[in-house]
Amino acid sequence: MEQFNITEYIDGDVLSGKIYTNPELFDLEMKKIFQGTWVYVAHESEIANPGDYKTTFIGNQPVIVTRGADDGNIYVMLNRCRHKAATVCQMECGNANFFRCAFHGWTFTNKGDLIGTPFQDGYGEDFKKEEHGLIRLPRVESYRGFIFASFNPNVPPLEDYLGNAKQYIDYVVNTGPQGIELSAGAHKYEFKGNWKLQLENTIDPYHLSFTHRSFFDLLSERTGKKINFSKMHSNERISDLGNGHSLYELDSDIGIGELPFNLIIFPNLGILGSQVRVILPTAHNLTRVYLYPIMLKGASREENAARLRKHEGFYGPAGHGTVDDLEVAFDRVWDGLQANSSKDVLIISRGRNRETVDEKGVITATSSDEVSARAIYKEWKKLMTDNAV
Repeated sequence: MEQFNITEYIDGDVLSGKIYTNPELFDLEMKKIFQGTWVYVAHESEIANPGDYKTTFIGNQPVIVTRGADDGNIYVMLNRCRHKAATVCQMECGNANFFRCAFHGWTFTNKGDLIGTPFQDGYGEDFKKEEHGLIRLPRVESYRGFIFASFNPNVPPLEDYLGNAKQYIDYVVNTGPQGIELSAGAHKYEFKGNWKLQLENTIDPYHLSFTHRSFFDLLSERTGKKINFSKMHSNERISDLGNGHSLYELDSDIGIGELPFNLIIFPNLGILGSQVRVILPTAHNLTRVYLYPIMLKGASREENAARLRKHEGFYGPAGHGTVDDLEVAFDRVWDGLQANSSKDVLIISRGRNRETVDEKGVITATSSDEVSARAIYKEWKKLMTDNAV
């Protein structure tokens, strides 16, 4: 692998376009970031019962998230047979006591223990099944139902990692009479482009009045209320919460969801509007995104239906927000990144001159400023240059 000088990709508030387009840098990100820190994998409501499972990815590595059929504990393991590497689970979710590889029939419990190898006599007496189970990730922890996992056994405790973001996760969970659940399925899309483009865009109010102008014009016609973006940016705030996490606090309801804020949990989780957004890097130039509408557990069917309709109106496949972003924030940016230039730089300095820092170390500026981008790349640089990862 190429030896990287990270300052060639980020220097202060200046990024090189190659931070998105270099495939070997992407490979290093998968190791340093997605194997080095906590990554969101599932919500407990998706695996509520013993034997429940969900398949997903940590970076570009396939994993299975399960609730033990016999002990109810949560496990995360590589979706890869220990024999010839075929995935052992093909479904996105379900309930099973075991997983059987379709290639040669090796069978594993839903906790990953190897329990069956056809034609056992061919392996000899030295073969020990307990040494050939599915590879379990060494760290799995949950906070308020949000499950995170890490390949790094030395990663700090999850609550320490979440830090200042915990209170906003608490707010989300407490919106439901009995908490929340992700029971309405997922809206899925993919785009040609790098995963960091979606992460940045999750908190980028600066683009709202331009990229999404048609939506807000239509909303104004329907409601008779016009959004004053200058006033909005003056009143609203974006904060760097630490560890790459960031927050955008809305001043009022702008018609895109129920939550009064957008939240990023670095590197792959967004909570915004009425959704949990999960970013799945596939390659340096391909990203998948899953949007899970947040349902209020214990709320009426009508209330949850209204949340779904509002989510669909902006973020759904027939809405405005996602379609606008796919065209402008992702496709056009990716096409532009292919242009070679000796001045191949992107600027994330907006608002640096008006940041404030509180007693918890939270950095804040107005909502048109690029505090969130700076938060992302501060953590990105830290992890990418950490020799212990």
